[in-house]
Amino acid sequence: MYQFEVLGDGDLNSIISIPEEVLQEFSEGEAFINNCVRYSVLQWEEHCTECAMPACYQTCDLYRARRDGHCRRFVNGMVPIHLPELNSPLVQVDFKRWGAMMSSGCVGVLNRDDAEKIQAKASRAEWIARRGTLTDQISFRGRKGIIARLATRYKKSIVEKSQPIELADAFCMQVYSEIPVDLSLVIRAKQGNEKRPPYQKRIVLSAGYHQVLIPFDEIAPYIDYPNLHFINITPNRTDDSDSDPITFVFGFVGFIQQGYHLKNAGNEFQGRDKSVKVMVWDLDNTLWDGILVEDGEEGINLKEGIRNVIETLDKRGIVNSIASKNDHQKAWRKLESLGLSHYFVFPQINWDPKSQNIRRISEDFNVGLDSIAFIDDSPFERSEVKRSLKSVRVFEHDQYMSLLNMRDFNPSVSSESSSRRDFYISQHKRSSTLTDFNGSYFEFIKESEINLSIGRADINNIDRVHELIQRTNQMNFSATRYDRERLMNLLQDDLMLPLYLMARDKFGDYGTVGFCLIDITKHTVTDLMFSCRVQSKRVEHAFIYYLLDLCRQAAWHSLKVEYLPTERNRQTAKVFQDLSFKKVDGADRITIWEKETTKPIEGEGLIEISSNGISLAPINKS
Repeated sequence: MYQFEVLGDGDLNSIISIPEEVLQEFSEGEAFINNCVRYSVLQWEEHCTECAMPACYQTCDLYRARRDGHCRRFVNGMVPIHLPELNSPLVQVDFKRWGAMMSSGCVGVLNRDDAEKIQAKASRAEWIARRGTLTDQISFRGRKGIIARLATRYKKSIVEKSQPIELADAFCMQVYSEIPVDLSLVIRAKQGNEKRPPYQKRIVLSAGYHQVLIPFDEIAPYIDYPNLHFINITPNRTDDSDSDPITFVFGFVGFIQQGYHLKNAGNEFQGRDKSVKVMVWDLDNTLWDGILVEDGEEGINLKEGIRNVIETLDKRGIVNSIASKNDHQKAWRKLESLGLSHYFVFPQINWDPKSQNIRRISEDFNVGLDSIAFIDDSPFERSEVKRSLKSVRVFEHDQYMSLLNMRDFNPSVSSESSSRRDFYISQHKRSSTLTDFNGSYFEFIKESEINLSIGRADINNIDRVHELIQRTNQMNFSATRYDRERLMNLLQDDLMLPLYLMARDKFGDYGTVGFCLIDITKHTVTDLMFSCRVQSKRVEHAFIYYLLDLCRQAAWHSLKVEYLPTERNRQTAKVFQDLSFKKVDGADRITIWEKETTKPIEGEGLIEISSNGISLAPINKS
């Protein structure tokens, strides 16, 4: 919400003309916010970067009084633009030199009902203030515009007293400008940890409308929960002497929890949309209080509440590991005595640089570095990891109690989530056996006795399928993210064939490892994804061979597969080359791979496949 209560009648007459296509984009942006699970309510006010109020009111050439006597930092204040296409007004801000838009409040998001109650209270305060202009000239302790002042103070207090939760996905800013956008965003604690640096980001965009989304995991390390924070948005001027106003039109500006809808929303600065898969812990003064080599095993105590954090992450399918500079034998013995050793997979307890150890952990788990989070008490170690492994999410040791509330640590959960640690233990057995194996890699795959079970996805396995969709990146052929409602609709569409894949071998169970969606009317695979757990095991080859034979049985002339290349999934296209698919034209950056299915096709014979009653014929409910 914005500071409308200090406006006078003369402030409302300078609205710029907004193009029709921009209004449509703002309308789509409003729908985007309306679809958010939660969002913040912030009171945005006029502020001055050089402010020394009230003394500067007597000396500054830029001072112009508004209704409440404070300085008009914007030419006409925050001017509401009421449009029939929108439920909430847009806001035009003509920044004067040194002008900044500022809010103060707790960082986080509110349930929709709570947010709407705050907005309703604020609207009533604005309504009263707009009708209190007759009292503006009445001075109380030298202050004019007392009703406008009280309205601002009231709105600010209800925002600062709200208790948002720490589940934001992103900071969202909807903005339009007739000239290129160059803004600075700064978020800093109003109180609390004075040593914590502010979050700072420069936002440079072309002229026009933009919906900027800054991933919250980029901001989170700079937030001092649960204290109040200042949030400033300031235009950057190339010339400090430039005094011409800079005009922007804003829609929603604040924090949101949109979950995985953020993907493919046409947003600027969109970053990671994935949850953490591996949590890497330091030990000394992070997992426990004290330094093992100095205090000895008897002088070490587990930090309060940390056992619950580790156990909860494990239940959510986020596997714990360790990167600690310590004596491995002594550290492991202490973890065993604490009853925690079984939670940690592929621990790296040695004296090597922690960035090297985290890279080893990434390789052992076969996950990307951007799927890993690291927590440590040492600024040196955190900095070393940040510089060397820029995509790893790094947290300070005192943030451990906040992890469970962060979006990155709240993935979709199914009955398989709590078994993920067991999978990685089985994977370790596979790796050890492969190291000692004397034959070829294909022979090893065959001797591993991999069984791929294929079934029709439905309501009974939607949780497992949904979790796979949210977690899969490297082997996601369409780069798709479906929310649960959209997935439910697809599973019930008679003209689509949704398949889910499960795998196991003689070492253990892989769980749900794949999802495929086939448009029966177009003879096209529109979505195809595999878990990285089966990467390099020829599972994708075996499944596509199976699909090709299924198409032949259904008398299809060919099978098409839609593929959207991204930085993460580029290697997945190799399977089409291996199986002699032909690349044909696509649209919207989508490539179509096609292969004729009129003749029998013999597979590799490495993986056993079992399926029951799978047919490419549309379901007839008549």
